Amino acid sequence: MMVAEQAVCSSLTLVNNFKKTTARLCCSFVRMKQYFLIVVLLSFSVAGFSQPFAADTVFSKVTTKDAKAARYRYLADTSIKQNLLDPLNDDNEGEWNDALWAMELLQYKDAFTKQKLVVAWSKAIQQSDYFQKNLLETTFSLYKTEFKTQALQLMRQTKSVSIFIRCAEYVLRADSLHGKSTITALIKQNFPNDSSTGIQILKSRIYVGKPQSLPPLHDMLDSSFLPGRTIIYSLQRSNRDYAGLVIIRKPDGTFLKDSSGNYFHTSQLARAITNYPFYITNGNTPQGILHFSGFDVSRLLYIGPTQNLQLQLPYEITASSFFADSIYIDSLWSQDLYASLLPSSWKNYKNIYESFYAGKIGRSAVIMHGTTIDPQFYKNQTYYPQTPSLGCLCSFEDWNDDGYRTVSNQQKIVNALNSIGSSTGYVVVIDIDNKKKNVDLNEVSPLLDVLTYR
Repeated sequence: MMVAEQAVCSSLTLVNNFKKTTARLCCSFVRMKQYFLIVVLLSFSVAGFSQPFAADTVFSKVTTKDAKAARYRYLADTSIKQNLLDPLNDDNEGEWNDALWAMELLQYKDAFTKQKLVVAWSKAIQQSDYFQKNLLETTFSLYKTEFKTQALQLMRQTKSVSIFIRCAEYVLRADSLHGKSTITALIKQNFPNDSSTGIQILKSRIYVGKPQSLPPLHDMLDSSFLPGRTIIYSLQRSNRDYAGLVIIRKPDGTFLKDSSGNYFHTSQLARAITNYPFYITNGNTPQGILHFSGFDVSRLLYIGPTQNLQLQLPYEITASSFFADSIYIDSLWSQDLYASLLPSSWKNYKNIYESFYAGKIGRSAVIMHGTTIDPQFYKNQTYYPQTPSLGCLCSFEDWNDDGYRTVSNQQKIVNALNSIGSSTGYVVVIDIDNKKKNVDLNEVSPLLDVLTYR
């Protein structure tokens, strides 16, 4: 995530200091808009992880039955209902930001909150860019078309490229047919000489032609791709409401199997709660190649105590670090350099460059982690019981009423990597198709068999 997207709404000093610290930790479900909320939400303890889940001792105070109920009450009754009772102005913009975040997190909407969004939109142009981004993000997350008129109005008025892009994406989703011509005209009028990465990506999304066919998945899974490296594949649907599948290729080019002789696999969600496209901060996990280097344990509430995998996008680290090769010590990032990693059959496939452009535009801290979010927030969503993040690869976890971990797909991944002694390598995210179902191992196991037993 970009630094500018993280904030706390207590005092200006706290905002500046906190943003610098948290913006690089992760895209977890934590904006922590007020200092008080930070103190409350970070109060959990962590125990070391264990291998057998039948006797798992990993514990988090925030996952107990009472803690989950208390947190929901606070978010719904205080952050949302109480904060939105006050009129929106410069003095209490922070409280409204907090409410917007809670609405997004809980996917909370009713007649009262919708009417308050109407109020917020009527005053949006008078508020800060930060408030406008939060308003757009929450609206994009909760309402697919209802605020098209307001987004169009702000898009015409704003001088901010980042605000313009967010408005444009809302308009494109709400009314693609008419929105494309309006957006094109406004780019020429308001940003005639803008060559920023964001505007260029937006243009490419407006003028997109016939969707490209997926290149041979065989070539991306083959041992000749990034030979000698550990590769974690996260195979996803283009509709990120459906969970993807994780498989692991070992440095020797074979695919990891479990103790029963089956290919190691587990589910994983690459959907952001915003459902923004890949190039917007807090958007869906970008497709393409990411680097991974080691494990960490987060202090942040919604990531939880399970070890996470530290990922890096192009531009987030140097080319020599990304390639793990000193021969690139003086190399600067370029599309051609990134393309040199790809199989020949994939070099012209545009979607596989998403991670490159996400890094170029400034996204960062996209990691692979577990979750302590209460899945009941999303019981009416397609992705339930998976829980979305703010752009990371989020692995399902379950916790009992006493706060102990009972299921952890994230720990399975960590254990799998430890079993082969791998703490560095690459993560490759690919949308394999647009089927409306979770990705299943049976869809790829025949190909894995071909690669394994050839």
